[in-house]
Amino acid sequence: MSISRETLQRYLDVHNAAIDAGDFAALVQLFAPDGELHFVGIDFGPFAGRDAIAAAFRERPPINKLALTSVTADGNKATAVYATAENPGERAGTLVLTTDDELIRRLTISVIKRPTDG
Repeated sequence: MSISRETLQRYLDVHNAAIDAGDFAALVQLFAPDGELHFVGIDFGPFAGRDAIAAAFRERPPINKLALTSVTADGNKATAVYATAENPGERAGTLVLTTDDELIRRLTISVIKRPTDG
């Protein structure tokens, strides 16, 4: 398994645990000190650096647990299609992660908006 694939799975595991705990500090620590968090499909971000990413999670904490439906990895980049844990058969978006060693250098989360979304 590549570092990117392992890092993506670790991100997912920590993300889901953070939702249960209501504490996103461990999730923020997965990012490099100057890591970036970007969103596509929602008007939020981008965020650069752990402090900004932590503030983003405080301002709009994730509420849905995620399940990976497919992952491809090449070198220090991994791309995954994800679903919510509540609707594992319905694609919710994609995650594109670039790593620096085992830390996240950049994470782009693309969200598929549904007709019922605001």
